[in-house]
Amino acid sequence: MSIGKTRSATARERIEVKLPHNKGFIRDVAIAGGFIAIGILAPGSPIENGFEAHLGGISVGLGLGWLIKCFVDLKGSSHAKQS
Repeated sequence: MSIGKTRSATARERIEVKLPHNKGFIRDVAIAGGFIAIGILAPGSPIENGFEAHLGGISVGLGLGWLIKCFVDLKGSSHAKQS
């Protein structure tokens, strides 16, 4: 019975993630968005075959990787502030 109570209690809780509004974080997100947009919108994007499709895929991969890096740095900096 206590398991049901904890599940409903945790389901009601809202996890709020506060993203920083500093220059570095905004720059990282903009760079990631640029790479993803280039990869998706470039002629011969990943929906077609050929060398251009490989370049589009690489660009999307760079954008996603940069976005992940940006959030890993964010998590690392929040842990550094806590300790």
